[in-house]
Amino acid sequence: MRLFFTLLLLAVFSLAAEPSAFDAGNINLPNPYGLTNNEKVILKNKKEVKSLSTNIGFVKSDLTNIQEKIDGVRSVVESQNLRIAKIEKKFFQLQQSDANISIKIQNIDNDLNTTKSIQKQNFQKIKLVLSEISSLIDSINNSYISKDDFNSKINILRNKLNQKITALEQNNLNNTLASKSGKALFKEAKKLYKNKNYSKAKIFFIQSIKKGHLPATSNFYLGEISYHNKNYSKAISYYKKSISLYGKTTTFTPTLLLHTFLSFKKLGDNKDANKFKKILIMKYPGSKEAKQSKKL
Repeated sequence: MRLFFTLLLLAVFSLAAEPSAFDAGNINLPNPYGLTNNEKVILKNKKEVKSLSTNIGFVKSDLTNIQEKIDGVRSVVESQNLRIAKIEKKFFQLQQSDANISIKIQNIDNDLNTTKSIQKQNFQKIKLVLSEISSLIDSINNSYISKDDFNSKINILRNKLNQKITALEQNNLNNTLASKSGKALFKEAKKLYKNKNYSKAKIFFIQSIKKGHLPATSNFYLGEISYHNKNYSKAISYYKKSISLYGKTTTFTPTLLLHTFLSFKKLGDNKDANKFKKILIMKYPGSKEAKQSKKL
């Protein structure tokens, strides 16, 4: 019985090991068999297609890797382009800056050259003056002029020069003032007098008198200018002229009488001084000028 089962199992395994007649020509099996020539061609093509598909997969993978590398390179290139653009911008700015600096340097160089030229001219002038001074000193030494005599002559020349300059300025001023009206001259004269520019105010008052504008008042101010300059004789002369031109009372009459009294007093003429003092006190007893004269 045991022998029977053993033989049965062997028969089954033997049948299983043999290829099935139903699978003959099946190209989908791992190891197809019983193929016709066409089936063999189909199987061969199938294997080549499978191999090609595998290769295409590898190529796709390689292309993906290459694309990634290209993208990486593109990123690096773009980054470099940005850096290059920044460098070009800075370079352009530096060029502009250099151009401005060059212009400034050129201007400084031009100024320096101009200064050198002026300095050279001044040096030549100084040399000429020194030469003239040297000649003058030699001339002085040869003439045996003492220092005091030399200074005296220099002062004489200086005074003459100042007189000529003053006369020239006076003449120019007179020509200018001649075109102005008496009213304008008088107005300017009072302004100068108020600012204590007595020397110039005097010129304007004199021109105002020549134009016939308020001669009595102008003579009073001329007297005041002389009084402030302590030229008392001249002041009295102007005050008398003012009274003779307009004998009526004016706003400045008390001041005129007080300063006439004080001018005579300064000159030591107490007799005439007291006459004007009495007139002031008698005609203008309530004025501050009369009160002031009583204290003197």
